[in-house]
Parts: sequence; C-alpha cells; structure tokens
Amino acid sequence: MISKDNLRFNLKKILKKLKILKKNSPDWDKIIASKKKIYEELKFKAKNGEKILICTSTGGQLFNSHFEALLALALTRYGANVEIMLCDKALNACSVTTTHLITEDKYLKNGQAKICNSCLDSGREAFDGLGLKINYYSSYISDKEIHEINSKIQNLTIDQMIEYTEDNVPVGEHAYAGVLRFYAVGTLEKEKNGEVILKKYLQAGLITKKVFFNFFLRKNFSKIILNHAIYVPQGIICDVSKVFKIKIIAYNSAYKKNSFVFSYDDTYHKNMIEEDINDWINITLDKKKEENLFNYLDSRKYGTQDMFYYFNKPSFEIENQLTKIGVNLNKPIIGILTNIIWDAQIIYKNNIYKNMTEWLFATIKHLSKRNDIEVVLRCHPGEIHSDRVSKQKVKETIYENFRNIPDNLKIIDSDSNISTYSLADYCNTLVIYSTKMGMEFAPYGNKVIVAGESYIRNKEITLDPKTKREYYNLLDKFPNIEKMTPERIERAKKYAYHYFFRRTMQVSSLESIQNAWPPFKVSKKSLENLIDNNDKGLEVMSQCIINNNKFIQDI
Repeated sequence: MISKDNLRFNLKKILKKLKILKKNSPDWDKIIASKKKIYEELKFKAKNGEKILICTSTGGQLFNSHFEALLALALTRYGANVEIMLCDKALNACSVTTTHLITEDKYLKNGQAKICNSCLDSGREAFDGLGLKINYYSSYISDKEIHEINSKIQNLTIDQMIEYTEDNVPVGEHAYAGVLRFYAVGTLEKEKNGEVILKKYLQAGLITKKVFFNFFLRKNFSKIILNHAIYVPQGIICDVSKVFKIKIIAYNSAYKKNSFVFSYDDTYHKNMIEEDINDWINITLDKKKEENLFNYLDSRKYGTQDMFYYFNKPSFEIENQLTKIGVNLNKPIIGILTNIIWDAQIIYKNNIYKNMTEWLFATIKHLSKRNDIEVVLRCHPGEIHSDRVSKQKVKETIYENFRNIPDNLKIIDSDSNISTYSLADYCNTLVIYSTKMGMEFAPYGNKVIVAGESYIRNKEITLDPKTKREYYNLLDKFPNIEKMTPERIERAKKYAYHYFFRRTMQVSSLESIQNAWPPFKVSKKSLENLIDNNDKGLEVMSQCIINNNKFIQDI
C-alpha cells in the first residue's frame, strides 16, 4: 500500500472523528469497547481455528463490505481464523464500475482513479478496528505479470474475449457479464466503445485470476466467502477457488429486511435451481407456518417487510388501466413477466434460450397469430426504480426488433404503477424466465411456465419445458393448460416457505434505515448479541460456515 493511500485514509479518519466528514461505516472501536477484553480473548482463540478468507475485494460496495465486516466478527466469535482480501486499485474495471457512477467518456479518458480511491478507503474503513489481517491484491501480482496479461489480450476479437478461458477459469464469461452490467444493457451491439471496455474487464479478470493463483499458492485457506460469485472480480475468484479445491460460500441479499441467502460451491444463481428437493419436500406445513407464509406473500405487494421495493404507489384496482392499454378482458390472458435485461448474464446449463431477449422475441413471435388470446407483457419496474436506470429496456427493445407489434400484445412498461400482483389475478397462465415471482404466485395455484433459470424450476411445481418444442407445445395449449393439482400447490407452498423462512436468514444485529445506502447499519450491540447468542441469524450462518452444514434454518 503506497503512502499516499495511507495518508488519504488517515486524514479521512481524523476528519470523521472531528465530525467534519460523515462516518457511515461500523464504528468497531465503540462497538467493541465495553467487551474489548472478551473480544481479544476470542481473537486469540480463533488463531487456532479454521482459516477462512472473506473476499470482499470491492470495499466500495458498502452493502457487502459492511455486512461482511459483521460476518467476520461473528465468525471470529465462533472460533474461525478470519482474514480479509481487498482490491487496492489493482483493477481498472470491476463490479463497482458502472455508468451511473462514471460516464463512459470520463472512464475512457481518465480511468476510474477517483472510484478506486473511494472504494479502497471504504473497504479499509469497514474492517478498521476489528484487528483482523487484511490482504491486498497488489501484493500478489508483479508489473511483469500485468505486462504479460496485456500482451496476451492485445489483439483478441470481441468473440475471442467473450470465450476466453485460462486454466479452466472462464474469464471471458465474467468479463462480458461485467461489461453488460457496466452499460446496463443486454448486448454490446450499440455500444461504440464496447470492445474497448470489454478488454478492460478481460484484463481485470486476468489480473484477478493471477492475484488469486499467486495468493493461494502462498497461503492456505479451507474456505472463502464471496458476494454474488459472478462478474469481475467475484466470479473469477469463485472459479479460481474451484481449481484449488477450496470450499466456496457465496451469498446475496434476500428479499426480507436485513436478510441473506447462502449457497456452497458456486453462485446461488445456479445452485438454487439444482437444490436438493429433500431439503424441503418433507416440511410439515402446520396452520401457523402456512399463515406466516401467506402473510409474508401478501406483504410483498406493499414491500413492508422487504429490503428493496420497486414500486411507487402501486395501483391494485387495475381493470380500467388494462382496458385503457387495449386489453380485451373477455379473452384469456397469458402474462409474461420479464427481468432486467443485463442482470446476471452468465451461462446457465440446460437453458433452452441463450438469454432473456432471445426468449422474449421467440415467445412474442410464436403467439403473434393467436387472435383468440391476449398477451400482456409486464416490464420489470426495476428497469427504472433501482440503483441505476437500465440503458436497454424491454419495451424499447421489442419496438426496435418488431416492425409490426402483434395486435394481441399489450405492454405494461416499467414506469407503470400497475401492480404485477393484481395483473396475475387476470392471467390464466404466467410465463417467466428468471424472475423469482414464480415462487410467489404458485402457492396461490397460479399456473406458471418457466423458460429460464428461475429458482422454482426443477421442483415439480411449475411447467418446465426442456426443449423449445416442448415450450411451444405448452404455449399452443393455452388457455387449456391443465390446472395445478392440489399436490403441486402443496409443493409450491412448501418450497416458498423453505425459501422465505428457512433459506433466508435474517440478522438482528443489523438495523434497517430507510432511504439510505446501505439500507442498514451495524448495531452498537452486535458484539454483545454475538457473545450472548442473541443473534440467531448470524449464529446459524457462522455455524453452517464453520461446520459445513446446509444453510437452512427454521424461524
């Protein structure tokens, strides 16, 4: 770490202590103060514990770095020997780099130095005061190695970059997903500098790969913890860890406030699809559990229990609005629920379409001659009501690719206040790609066709075509698709309960904050809660990580 970075970081610390700058990271000195002796004893004991690396990397992603600092505290309390890994400006492209933080022109002209400075400082501050070992990227790669990487990729075409694999690490796949996320688009066709920026992500991916190859050759860890486990750098770290046979623990935020979902050995985007049915099929849904489930599902309409909510004053009485956009309510309606085009664009095995856009075009085209039905497509409100506005939106993409919009297609745009939950009540059948909403509608008996990587696939709940022919045959049956049997509805309820109440783990040592980022703060009582075993969510997370247990709990 060069002295200029230390000087800047220490100056910020002083200014925050004097309250000249605002401090929004955990104040570990204050949190630990009353239990300092106990904490030092816990750290000393943990030195003999299992070695676990928390690969925060991008400390500027405050949602992750603040939670991971709390998780580091919890793992230390329960006996793990925890170290941290941060990027110290070693990458010139990463998951922090997006066009809502830096314009394309500024990025190409000046790089992302300002973002890197802030990101590094935020990461250091998140863990400052815990007294845990922090490792830095630049300590594990040389200028010579970076030069070799640059020479290697200098003349690659776009296709070669996307397909680039080295030592069984699909660097190009994560680089491509990263650049789509940078632009918030589903394809680079319209991005004049897409090839240049893709090369930056590929270089960053290869630097990450080299850093962690060197790191794991020098230091031994039995487990690593990652957020997302896709994109650059997290996806690269995940795949390098597979090469070294290090156990991977990946997580992401869940729906509920201050809650998270964990999985082993790969990103949850893939693992949730293949989850063992025996983990939930034998749940006994008593009256209380079922009541809790449907109370929560109902609350989803209003977002009262959730961390994120995409609607602004949703409308639930929507008959007039549907009629206004031309929906003939006397015809059977098939509802199509989309995702954000650019999100999590990695390769999923067994998908019958390359991506959501290909599925969408094929579905619209196949149904276009059906004048006996109405096709109502709901664009995801997260296209505009999210941390960044999507540059490529579903409605615009449809209009650009269809010279004539089919008469039976009615589009509810992402800025509409029509509630998707109310729309479902008008639909005979719902068709989804990767949205999680299938979990929410199936317990009510809604028929759902899954054409992509939605979690509810492969659970014998929804209709899951394995080929395009199977998919088109299902569409051709509409509206005479068989109703959900009572047995399938019961399975749907069990799986929804499993996901929302057993796989989802809430952390009581996080306190929700409205209209802030991150949407929580670490409680001043977090260490006290851990010592007294009063944070069951953190306790279960930690014990699962340490003891290799499945990430399942009952609430």
